[in-house]
Order: sequence, then C-alpha cells, then structure tokens
Amino acid sequence: MSSPLVNSLYTFKRRDRIAADIYTLWQVRSGLVRTITWNDDGEVVPLGLWSPGSVIGIPISQVEPFEIQCMSATELVRLPLDYPLTVDMLLQHAAQVNRLLRIMHCRQVQDRLLQFSCWLAETFGQPTSHGRLITIRLTHQEIAETIGTSRVTVTRFIKQLDAEGLLHWSGQERFVSNRALKAHHRELMIA
Repeated sequence: MSSPLVNSLYTFKRRDRIAADIYTLWQVRSGLVRTITWNDDGEVVPLGLWSPGSVIGIPISQVEPFEIQCMSATELVRLPLDYPLTVDMLLQHAAQVNRLLRIMHCRQVQDRLLQFSCWLAETFGQPTSHGRLITIRLTHQEIAETIGTSRVTVTRFIKQLDAEGLLHWSGQERFVSNRALKAHHRELMIA
C-alpha cells in the first residue's frame, strides 16, 4: 500500500512544462493543462485539455513522448502509480479524446474551428444570455495545433466567423453565440 499523499501538491505558472514519466499520474487540482505528444517531424500533437479533477499521465494515455503544458496557473497533485483509477475517470478521459478526434475529422477547417470553439464553450465556458463565454485562454497557435491547421488559417477563420456572428473573439473576450451552439448540437444529433 502506498503512503498518504502528503506534500504532493505542486504549483506551476502559465506556460510551464512538465515532463511525464511512466510511473506517475497527476491530478489537476486547479487551473488548466494541455497534454501533448509529437510526431516524427517534431510537430505538436495535442492529446487533450484537462481541468480540475482530471487524472492524466502516460499510464492512462499510453502515449510516449508525453508532456504536460500549463495553460494557466496550475496546481497538480502527484499520485502514486497504484492510485485507484475509477471506470468513470477512464470514461471521461476516453470521451474527451473521442470528441477531439471527431472534431479533427471535420473536412472543412472552418467547421473544425467552429466545432472546437463550441466544445471549448461547452466544456470551459460560462453561460450568458447570448451564448457562452470561453473562460480559458488559448493562442491561435495552440488552437491551430489542436485542429490540425496553421495559425494564419485560424486567425482568418476566426475573423470570418466573427463577421458571421457565430464567434466574438477579440482581446480578452472569447464568446460563442447561441446560434453556433444550437447548430453544433444539431450536428452532434445527426452524427
């Protein structure tokens, strides 16, 4: 049996990177992290965005190389490898990976961006009368890596979707309209 989790809380700043090993699980206590790997060409391959309560690590993802990037000020708890993972934890992990995989397979980049924005709003957003305010900060480059396109393309389509009234993406405000969210839900129902 492992020892109690005393002094196992670690604090990180936005943009800190944590190298993972095959013997460690981490639980997000506060903040937001992104897990990544990379391909043979060195291109970043995002594996997911994880919020408080999520348990992450190579033992769950079964992917190497594996790195954790802090998207905000973050607190992580280092868990022992024999930490009892529940079926619910594993299902939540699989559900997010499957959702992101589905988004990645939208043929049109603009659709991928809109689907990803809706997912961000639903997962990490706060409701307003006109839609959902996305409460996390991702750069255009991080979005591009996640949906498999270039930063320039993301910037261009954000402007286009903003002009269409589906997104509002300026400065510190990132907002997805109710109209976009309803269309997204219809899309999910059809699939």
